[in-house]
Amino acid sequence: RDPYLARRIVPSDRKHNGYRYRDVEQRDIRQCPLCGGGGEERWAFNMLTNDDYNVKFHPVRMWMYCPACHHIFANNYPENLDEVLTGSANEQYESPRVNLLPFIGQIMSDLRTRAPGDRLLEVGIGAGEMSAVAKEYGFHVTGLEIRPVHAEMVSGMLGIEVLCENFNSYEFPLRFDVVCMGDVLEHTEDPVTAIRKVNSLLNDRGVLWISTPNFESAFSLIMKDADPMKRVCEHLNYFSRQSLERILHENGFEITGYRVSAHYNGSMEITSVKVR
Repeated sequence: RDPYLARRIVPSDRKHNGYRYRDVEQRDIRQCPLCGGGGEERWAFNMLTNDDYNVKFHPVRMWMYCPACHHIFANNYPENLDEVLTGSANEQYESPRVNLLPFIGQIMSDLRTRAPGDRLLEVGIGAGEMSAVAKEYGFHVTGLEIRPVHAEMVSGMLGIEVLCENFNSYEFPLRFDVVCMGDVLEHTEDPVTAIRKVNSLLNDRGVLWISTPNFESAFSLIMKDADPMKRVCEHLNYFSRQSLERILHENGFEITGYRVSAHYNGSMEITSVKVR
């Protein structure tokens, strides 16, 4: 086994061309995290070709397909996932991207008309663009971010509370009228628990907004194996519209809107309302 194989198979101008293989302790996943059904091997990808590769993850990703709920999930990720994430930073969130603000403004304008009140929780705050626009639209914003470096930056920049916690395990003292999960659910080990958690946090008729990659998106169908979403090592789940809408319906939500994301190629945006 050649520990420097990356030098031959990763282009020389890519960040991880000099990667040296090392064994990393991974959790082996064979059952679908949505329905518990057995998974079938669907795709294998070299994660090193993405500049956002995290060396705590295995460099080869096998994506598994669940025929029972039409969902795709990762077959491996670190045993100590929370520790890996809290101990790292994501370079794309080092500074806010102001070009996104008009797109986010369209989202917030829609959420403002649907929300029963003005308390908003953003899960996975990133560089803070969505929370900044939410403040402009009159929401009282609370953020949650698992990476301390991003939580501290956004809290200081916007003057809002940003909790540095794991969403599924943190006990919130408040309820909210809107929960935003922009490009978060695909990073979650247990998406069903996350959706149930959101339901428990929302007031009656509260609104949940989700953005997440869709493996059946128009972009993905066109790009096929060149779709970069297939090479993001921190993504643990890869939804279809069918699989995401299914877990929303099963956990008390009514779908009220769907659109193609203007932020990430290949992502879908779904708006839903808590009905039970």
